[in-house]
Amino acid sequence: MSMLLVTVPLLPLIAAIGALGIGRRLPWGGGELTVAATAGSLTASFFLADGAHLSAIWFEGAGYRFSVGLEVTSLTRFIALVVAGTGFGVSIYSLGYMAREPDRARFFAEIGLFIGAMLTLVLADSLVLLFAAWEIVGAASYLLIGFHYAEAGAPQAAAKAFLMTRIGDVGLLLGWLLAFASIGNTEIASLVGTIQNGQFSPPLLTLIAFLTLAGAIGKSAQLPLTAWLPDAMIGPTPVSALLHSATMVAAGVFLILRLYPLFEAAPAALDALFWIGAGTALFAALVATAETDLKRVLAWSTSSQLGEMMIALGLGGPLAASFHLAAHAAFKSTLFLAAGSVQEQAGTRDLRRLSGLIRLLPLTGAVFLLAALALAGIPPFSGFWSEEAILAVSAQHSPAAAAFIVFLVFLAGLYIGRAATTTFFGARDMGDSIREPSWLMIVGMVLLAVAAAVLGWMLSYWLHAPEPRIEWRLLGITTTVLGLAAGAARRAIPALGTWPRTLGAGLMHATVAPAGWIIILANGINILEHVLDAVVQSIAAGVLMLARSARASERFGFSCGGDSIAAGILRLAAGTEGAERFGFGGGGDRIAADIAVAGEGLRLLQTGRLYLYTLGLFLWAAAAIIAGAIVLWL
Repeated sequence: MSMLLVTVPLLPLIAAIGALGIGRRLPWGGGELTVAATAGSLTASFFLADGAHLSAIWFEGAGYRFSVGLEVTSLTRFIALVVAGTGFGVSIYSLGYMAREPDRARFFAEIGLFIGAMLTLVLADSLVLLFAAWEIVGAASYLLIGFHYAEAGAPQAAAKAFLMTRIGDVGLLLGWLLAFASIGNTEIASLVGTIQNGQFSPPLLTLIAFLTLAGAIGKSAQLPLTAWLPDAMIGPTPVSALLHSATMVAAGVFLILRLYPLFEAAPAALDALFWIGAGTALFAALVATAETDLKRVLAWSTSSQLGEMMIALGLGGPLAASFHLAAHAAFKSTLFLAAGSVQEQAGTRDLRRLSGLIRLLPLTGAVFLLAALALAGIPPFSGFWSEEAILAVSAQHSPAAAAFIVFLVFLAGLYIGRAATTTFFGARDMGDSIREPSWLMIVGMVLLAVAAAVLGWMLSYWLHAPEPRIEWRLLGITTTVLGLAAGAARRAIPALGTWPRTLGAGLMHATVAPAGWIIILANGINILEHVLDAVVQSIAAGVLMLARSARASERFGFSCGGDSIAAGILRLAAGTEGAERFGFGGGGDRIAADIAVAGEGLRLLQTGRLYLYTLGLFLWAAAAIIAGAIVLWL
């Protein structure tokens, strides 16, 4: 069983090395290695038994112990199946999508690295291994988002995703180091046991929970660290389908699920989790109603759906959150893959230019519509069952919370109904050159669409998910239908007007502004340093000229008359020379040296040291979260 456990994350990592080494000599550019490895990981995950564990001590000393290992629990096995299953479907699709890409070997190496790192993160039994895998996931996502690095905007989008997720990573790093310092080891089971035994002081426990929450906010694109996700749509479609459905963005939700006893013991952090999720779900859903880019609609939808998972977690419903995570992985990856097919065949993803594609792309259209109905929560598709579980948890908490979930369901129907109707229905002629994509792309889409169709009722039976009362169920279904109808009626027109675009633009500016301020400050100080250097040099030159004039006057005075005048000039020259040497000269040099030292220190802000940008942005984000919590509390 130990070897089977190691196989799950190891196979994709080996495939990544193989694709990088020999991918260019293989028929599919190394993609066949990734598909086979992901299939192997998926199969091995099915046969893992709860309780399987493999661990080793990395090093030990001074009463502290670092260990690394893998562990199978009902949660880790469930999420590993979701990650591997989604990765398998996306990998098959990628074989066709990347068929004409000259650098596809690098792509498949990065995909293998990403899937392997995500499976390691999910199965890790120690905080240090979890964090290491967490960082590798971030690095792989940076590479994948910026895969087409020569394309305008791709490097910037990759850098934004990297920097903004690093903000949260700083919090997670501090959080697990505090936990490590308190318990003396890195085992997650030991941390959970210590928490349940009440051996942590409440203030320390709350601090660790909030720092961990910062990591989840960054990875799962929650407010205020949401703005990187829509820009990341510039990456290849398989990247969007994989990163933004079941893997990278879901890692934040998984982190909270994995350490849920920590949050249960810190009610303030649980409350913050609820409010952040609620704010993000509402904000992102509103922006999605006004987007005109098909993939960006899905990106904002992802952020909103993750916000719903956070709501469920904040209300004490980890089962409902994990249920929706799995359902979301199926229908959102399907939507992204279908959107990629539309973009490849129609040459655009602008809703204002798309129409009537169901006649030209019937299979793609059917797959997209099925997944759209699942997202909207139409029975019997997967989203209906998982949304019901969240609605049940909310209704148990308060009618207001349940009503809020119903409103989010309405907005989901609004934006996905608008996107689906605009893209696949209408009378506009898109030409006769559009054809269905390759059979490999269709196979990948269909596999995930089948999961989106049947996964919900299967998991509902298996997980024994909570169900809402009949009145809430009927209200939810009615609201969904109304949302879909309203979205279909609006088509490419912003469903609620253009004002939600202002929200999105404001968030983009607010999250990018701190980095801009730091760069402006550094440039301004650099200019000031050069000005002061020039002033000091001018003063020193002037003093030197004065001293030389004094010496000339001394010689002139001795030759033209009077020892007393000469002696006075001699004393004046000596004093002037001393003032120049010890006063103006020495003082000026000291001022220049001090300014130079200060300038060098401040220049660090603009030398490309990403950790300084990250630290500054982290402090700003932490302040924003605290300020928001205070406002909500008041």
